[in-house]
Amino acid sequence: MTSSEHPNLEPFVLTKATQPSLLLSRGMAPKVPIFEARGWLGGGHDWASVARVILFERLPDLVDVVKFDPEASMFAAHGPPEAMLRLGAEMLRAYNDDDVLRDFLSRAEID
Repeated sequence: MTSSEHPNLEPFVLTKATQPSLLLSRGMAPKVPIFEARGWLGGGHDWASVARVILFERLPDLVDVVKFDPEASMFAAHGPPEAMLRLGAEMLRAYNDDDVLRDFLSRAEID
């Protein structure tokens, strides 16, 4: 998978390792206040909670395909390339629109 094969997902990073991954680390800081308003930290586990809502509500066909391996300082999801692209697009939409992010957070359960 080359950069020309997928849209720009910054600040998310799409890797092309043995199992493609969608990552977010450096870009978390600007969104921390939105998470803190809910009493969360805004780290990788919290972003995984948002991703689970996205999967169940917007990408239900990927619920059993995407796996998570977050850390405090990094969101990480793994799965087939097409799944990572679709999840990445939805995660980017939430990242770029604070109202959308807040909406997903209103239904997320802390990981």
